[in-house]
Amino acid sequence: MNITLANAEAALDDVQRDADKLRSRELRKAIAEYIETQRAAIKALRRKMN
Repeated sequence: MNITLANAEAALDDVQRDADKLRSRELRKAIAEYIETQRAAIKALRRKMN
């Protein structure tokens, strides 16, 4: 499962890079908030696994 979580984090990084290219400030902000929520969920999963 650690590999899967690492892949999820890498995917979030890819989404962040793509979102940074968007023109809409509101959309970039919404995506950034979603990414932070997902990072918190991944962190919580890591804590539960250890």
